[in-house]
Amino acid sequence: MTEPYPIVEQRPLDPAQTKGKFFWRKEYREHGELPRPNAHQVFVYRVDGEYVLDSAQRRLDEEQVVRATHVSLVDLTRDAEVLVELAIPSAEADDFTMRVTFVCTVTNAVSVVREGRGDAQTLLRAYLKSHHRIFELGLEYRLGQINEVRRDVNAQVKAFTTLKPPVISGIAVELRSVEVLTPDEYRQLMGNRRSIEYQHVLDTTQQRLEHSLTKERQHNDQYLERDRTGHDHRLSTERQAHEQQLEWDRVHHSGVVGIEQQRYELDRLADRKAFDRHQRGQDREEMTALAEIIRNNPDSALANAYVAGSLDASEMAERLLVENRYRGEIERTERQAAFDRRHEERLYEIERRNEERRWNREQYREERKWRREDHGLARAETRRREEITLEVIRELGKHGYLDMTNLDPNTLITKLTGAEPREQLEGGGATAPAADGRPSPAPRAGLDETEDDDTGVREEDVS
Repeated sequence: MTEPYPIVEQRPLDPAQTKGKFFWRKEYREHGELPRPNAHQVFVYRVDGEYVLDSAQRRLDEEQVVRATHVSLVDLTRDAEVLVELAIPSAEADDFTMRVTFVCTVTNAVSVVREGRGDAQTLLRAYLKSHHRIFELGLEYRLGQINEVRRDVNAQVKAFTTLKPPVISGIAVELRSVEVLTPDEYRQLMGNRRSIEYQHVLDTTQQRLEHSLTKERQHNDQYLERDRTGHDHRLSTERQAHEQQLEWDRVHHSGVVGIEQQRYELDRLADRKAFDRHQRGQDREEMTALAEIIRNNPDSALANAYVAGSLDASEMAERLLVENRYRGEIERTERQAAFDRRHEERLYEIERRNEERRWNREQYREERKWRREDHGLARAETRRREEITLEVIRELGKHGYLDMTNLDPNTLITKLTGAEPREQLEGGGATAPAADGRPSPAPRAGLDETEDDDTGVREEDVS
């Protein structure tokens, strides 16, 4: 720290000055008589042997300020660092330097001034010197073994401050860190050593690079020589190949000229054939158009032929008569085809109706079969319930319950089996349910139950 801690400054005070006359005389102090405090500093005045705390709030003409004979400026910084350095002997001529950092906080400024605790660094140095074991920790280590010394010193100081913490009146002290500084000679030695090692690395690297450069130069020379030899060989080979190619081109050119002449003749012949095919195609298109006209409108074709002079008036009239007869034949043929289609449709309708009737008869037979099965199941259920009724009555009579009470057997059976009484099952006019709980379907209206023969529909009925 650049200034003392915790008492920054101490100053004795002269008697206060006086101003005014007679009853208006008043004592006061000048600003220059007192130190200038910072925001974290306070005054402690000594007044008549007592100590008075002032947080820089008292006026210069107050009684305690005027009567004070001494003033102290106390630093109230929280967790202010105080560094203490001690020399620890080593196994060599030089010493290890131990630096211990404490954090201090003033808890009672008046006690600090009263006890004269003006320099915490001096007090803490004396506190560490009281532990003699600290000065024996480095006797077994050389300067190069500073890391082992750091571990031992750190453990020893922390153990000492834990077992016997520092006590200063009005100040709370706490250990923050323990360091062992590297000796200057050892630092210089290690610096020189690193410089030598770096120089060795540089020299080794330079030698390796020079050796690699020499090898690469030799390799490049060999590669260039092989490349030069290969280039000469390839040049000679390419020259021979070029001469052979020229000779082949001359022979080939003479043959190509004859081939081109033949190709020209063939192309000219192919063009002539293509023109003939095109001409024939146009002729076919004209014939096709004329045929279309004749097929769709014969009268127009005849008129075209008459205009072109191919037909005279008598031939044209004869052709028109033939064409009219042909059209009449086509119309009669179409009417006959329409009649035949209608006749086939009537036959199909007759067949459909016959098939529908046959299907209805088959369906009716199936329904009658289902009703007979449902009636059989209903009769079996009735017989089962009658047997249950008789068995229950028999058991009741066997044990004498019928003599003791008046019981309705039908009601009793209904409660035991969940069935309907016998009278309801045998009631007249009721339709017996089917096996699956649905009523039997009624007979289909309009169908004879005894009819088994297929009755066909006549063609006259449909038409």
